Amino acid sequence: MRRWNLGRITTVTIVAALIAAGLAFWQVIDVWHAAAATAVTLAVATLWSRTGTVVEDPEWPRTVTEARAGGRHDVSDLSWSTFGRDGRVTDRVVRRVRALATDRLRAHGVDPSDPASLPDVEHLLGADVVRQLASRQAPTARTLQTWLDAIERLGPGAATRPAPTAAAPPAAPTTTSTPEENRA
Repeated sequence: MRRWNLGRITTVTIVAALIAAGLAFWQVIDVWHAAAATAVTLAVATLWSRTGTVVEDPEWPRTVTEARAGGRHDVSDLSWSTFGRDGRVTDRVVRRVRALATDRLRAHGVDPSDPASLPDVEHLLGADVVRQLASRQAPTARTLQTWLDAIERLGPGAATRPAPTAAAPPAAPTTTSTPEENRA
C-alpha cells in the first residue's frame, strides 16, 4: 500500500469545500447537502490516495530464441510483412522486389537506372511489369506474383553462367587414383 498523500487529500478537500460553499451560497443546494458532498469527496480522496497497484500486470514470459545461420529469420520476417491491412503489398516488400529486379538486370548487363536501356529492360521483364514496378500504387498479390515470375524467368544472370568457349579442344580423359594405389 502507498503512504498517505496529504497534499492530494488537502487539495481535493479544499476545492470540494469551496465548490460546495459556492453552491450553498447561491442556494443551488442547501448547507447540509453541501457538507455531505464535501464529506463524500474527502472520503473518495482519502481512498484514492491510499490505493495503489496491488497486483502487477501480468507479462508474457520472455523466451530466448536461438539465431540460426541462414535466411530463416529473413523469410519469416518478409512473410509477415508482405501484406498490409488493406490487403495490398507493403512498401517494404515492393522496395525489396525492385532491388531484386535491379540486381538481376545488372547481372544481365542492363542498367535499369539508365533511360537509354529501357527497351532492354522491357524486353527482359515485359512492358507491363516495368510499368508496374515504376508505379507508386501499392500492388496486389497477383501483381507481385507477376513481378516475381518475370524476375525468376531472367535466371541468375550472365555473370554467374559459364561463358561458352569457341571450338575448345576436347578434354583429355582423367584418371583418379584409389586410396590403395596411393599407398603403394
